[in-house]
Amino acid sequence: MIDLIKTLVETLAQILPRIGSVRSDKRRRELGVTLFMLYVRLNETMLTAESIVDSLETYTVTMQRHTEDGDYPYALRAGRWIADKITSQVVNLERLGGLLASQAAVLQIIDADAYNKLVPLLETKFGALAQLLSIMRRGALPLDLTPGPHGSWNSTTLRTSITWGDEIYDQVVSYLTERAPREQIAGIRAALAAMREALERHFSISDVLLEVGDRSVTDDDRYR
Repeated sequence: MIDLIKTLVETLAQILPRIGSVRSDKRRRELGVTLFMLYVRLNETMLTAESIVDSLETYTVTMQRHTEDGDYPYALRAGRWIADKITSQVVNLERLGGLLASQAAVLQIIDADAYNKLVPLLETKFGALAQLLSIMRRGALPLDLTPGPHGSWNSTTLRTSITWGDEIYDQVVSYLTERAPREQIAGIRAALAAMREALERHFSISDVLLEVGDRSVTDDDRYR
């Protein structure tokens, strides 16, 4: 999940240097709204991912206490802590995917190479986003998502409906240690901050705010 967010941020950042090629003031305002909305959706997704990592880190601490003292069974129900956050992240990713899909033509015109990098991620049935959402809608947490043969995707997932005992603990510790999601999120946060600064250099916030209400993503715009 975090890998996907990172790739989306990095790919969309490629588009920013091409903004200067848009000459029409009207087109620039429309583009500004699109890019700011993408920034907002990406930021929401990043914050929820960070909250999930917080919960995973808390789980490892409480599980250690339970293993040592045997008096902290609350740790075994950690999946339930995270289930609601997964539900929230599904909504975030649906909104982000819907916005990207609705603005595909604009993104392709501005930077075809950047857009082409997004295509395998956003394909409706077999893209990375579709696979992530399929896993998360079942109440599971995907720790990673890697390309497999023939357009398939491989993922290590944690079911939130079961007891999180020693086996889950080992998987979470391995994930936090080897994949370093906290560091990945720090990189995403820095990239989003740079994206925000670039947007503010190219667009007037007041102009964007005048139009952003009409461009808000509704439930009908969600990625399915």
